[in-house]
Amino acid sequence: MSNNYSAPSATLVNSNNTGQTVQDAIEGNYSVELADILSEAWQKTKGIKRYILGAGATMYAIVFVVIFAVTMATIMASGADPESTGPAAVLIQFIIQIVMMAIILPFSAGIFVMCMKQVQGEQPAFSDAFSCFGKTGTLLLTMILMYIMIFIGFLLFIIPGIYLSIAYVMAIPLIVDKDMGPWEALEASRKAITKHWFSMFVFLIVLSLIMFVSMLPLFIGMIWSIPMMSVAMAVLYREIFGISSY
Repeated sequence: MSNNYSAPSATLVNSNNTGQTVQDAIEGNYSVELADILSEAWQKTKGIKRYILGAGATMYAIVFVVIFAVTMATIMASGADPESTGPAAVLIQFIIQIVMMAIILPFSAGIFVMCMKQVQGEQPAFSDAFSCFGKTGTLLLTMILMYIMIFIGFLLFIIPGIYLSIAYVMAIPLIVDKDMGPWEALEASRKAITKHWFSMFVFLIVLSLIMFVSMLPLFIGMIWSIPMMSVAMAVLYREIFGISSY
């Protein structure tokens, strides 16, 4: 009997120029070379900043307009005060959160597509930002499952929650590139990252520090740090799983 919840085998994956596959990643056949990844990401940031920053600005503009419209429509339909704490107000907040995720997740996935193209030496396009809206349902379900599992992990003495917060970081990219289902992507990410969990933890801490430092001089540094960090995640993904689709 087949197991629909098991991580995918290598036969499902086309390898890229690294020769890396999902099965290789699950077996831990990769390394997280922090300096090399950041150096490559910085070099490949040139030419993609305008696409990433433009997509981000568009995303937040759409989020603002849609959230405002949803809030007004829900208030008028229910007659609830958004400042209240009653059931109707809770429902409004829940709807807003779902709508925000339904916009931000596919946009973020589209930005990842741009970065994978850049890493592969292909020309990204602004239209890539809209390329993952067909996977909105899968992305939403994946994020909801991720939040549930991490929440349960934090209830179990915190450490499992920290572990899963790092281990699931490649789930969304796997859906974008390998077209996996939610649980399949979560498990593939967890199994692969577990093999080098501490290296991944250090990598993400360094990215967080770069972001923090870039925010200090009036947020000006984020013009460079955000694109570089986005590309760095694509380089890291390539080193772990190989890029199949772009």
